[in-house]
Amino acid sequence: MTINSLTAAKIRLMANACITRYDREEGPIESIIASYNMQPDNEILVKEQIIDKRSDIPFTEHILSEQSSSAI
Repeated sequence: MTINSLTAAKIRLMANACITRYDREEGPIESIIASYNMQPDNEILVKEQIIDKRSDIPFTEHILSEQSSSAI
C-alpha cells in the first residue's frame, strides 16, 4: 500500500460516487473513475467495489477480455 491509499470506507464512497455518476449518464465508467485521479492501486479497489455492487455496469477491459477469450 502507498501513503496515498484510501481507507475501505473511502473506497466504498468513491465506488458509490462513480456508480451515481454512471447512472446519471456522465460517461463510461472508466472515464468517471479516471476523473478522480486516484493512485492505480486505489482505482483497482474502486473497480472491484463497483463490480461487487453493480455487476451490470460494463467495463471495457472486461468486454475486451471476454471477446478475446471467446475467439480462442
